[in-house]
Amino acid sequence: MIETREHLIHVLTEAAQIEHNLLCSYLYAAFSLKRPGEPGLSPRQEAAVERWRKTIVTVALEEMAHLATVNNLLVAVGGAPHFDRANLPLAPGYHPAGVIVRLTPFTMETLDHFIFLERADHHRLQDAPGFEPVDVERKPRRGGLTPSAADYLTVGALYDSIGEGLTRLVERHGEAKMIDDTGSRQLDTEVARLPNVARLTSLASAHAAIAWIKEEGEGSTGSASGQESHFDRFCAIKAEWLQFTGEDPAFEPAWPAAHDPVMRKPLEGLDRVWVTAEPAASLLDLGNALYGFMLQLLSQAYACDEPADQARLMNAAVELMEGCAAAATGLARLPASEARPGVHAGLTFAVPRNLGFRPVGIARRTIFLERALELHRGAERLFPTLDNSISEKLDRRLGAVVEILGSEISTGRR
Repeated sequence: MIETREHLIHVLTEAAQIEHNLLCSYLYAAFSLKRPGEPGLSPRQEAAVERWRKTIVTVALEEMAHLATVNNLLVAVGGAPHFDRANLPLAPGYHPAGVIVRLTPFTMETLDHFIFLERADHHRLQDAPGFEPVDVERKPRRGGLTPSAADYLTVGALYDSIGEGLTRLVERHGEAKMIDDTGSRQLDTEVARLPNVARLTSLASAHAAIAWIKEEGEGSTGSASGQESHFDRFCAIKAEWLQFTGEDPAFEPAWPAAHDPVMRKPLEGLDRVWVTAEPAASLLDLGNALYGFMLQLLSQAYACDEPADQARLMNAAVELMEGCAAAATGLARLPASEARPGVHAGLTFAVPRNLGFRPVGIARRTIFLERALELHRGAERLFPTLDNSISEKLDRRLGAVVEILGSEISTGRR
């Protein structure tokens, strides 16, 4: 039970991590799906798989909107936006025993796992093979001053506890003391370029946002404005996949991307795919660098007072997202390692150690432009080894980032 502001901020931070972790696992699976014109699919299968890919990417974008909303709530109650998280796969007990997060290609087991994660409380489902819950129970010390998160069966139950805790604290301290009613340093749909992101300035707006996150994910009441929930959409993909498999047992919609890839040598005894083959290893390095830079820009956007500055950083972050997508698409089609024949690589979404504050004003702009130029030059060195379509996308997106951040400096804003 949430009884203090510090405890509320702690639990909201876990919610931000869960949204972030899930969207990475969804994107990893989507990037492994075969695209139109690639081998192994009939025209009818090709059309279906492309539709599935777009559905999963849309779900991931909605999870990004959930993450932005949780960060808005963190800021509103006196916390800070949170984009940091542990690298995947997560250690046992990092989240509750039933929330297993790994990077796996699009398989039937992966899809069943996504269905399990998005289920409502009333669905009694078992997780898929390979995602079995660990025997770790999180039991916070009763009455302790150090905040901690208890176990919960579903992500929806986590949000229920957040809503109940926020109501309790508002009743105790008053809405004016608990929630900043200015919406300062939050993002909205216009700035974030994500659906259903609103500045949260009251208890009512916070509860509405929490209810929307729950409904869009699990669809427990069927009230999400006529749009199918994530749970419903994943179930629909499974039904269509089973139909295709019944017609063609050899149907395989995805490339054999690695389960749990890593960029550096794994610890002894861990079952990880160490990506060492070229050009995959170099492309993975670039993809993770793009991802890390994107997170830095997103974090800094919350520190901006001016909407124009926020919008500029968000525009650059969106271009970096597209660059990450190009790198991840290329990786799923490249061999990972001579030690793992037949296994392809994949983006690992490695998080840099320092995601937080950067100097404001011209110093920040100079530092960010410097990093954008480094990444563009590094990508150009890699282009001769990559498929032309991947090189062209990376060049276009990174060129746009340099232009956006360069124009920020040229405005002379302080």
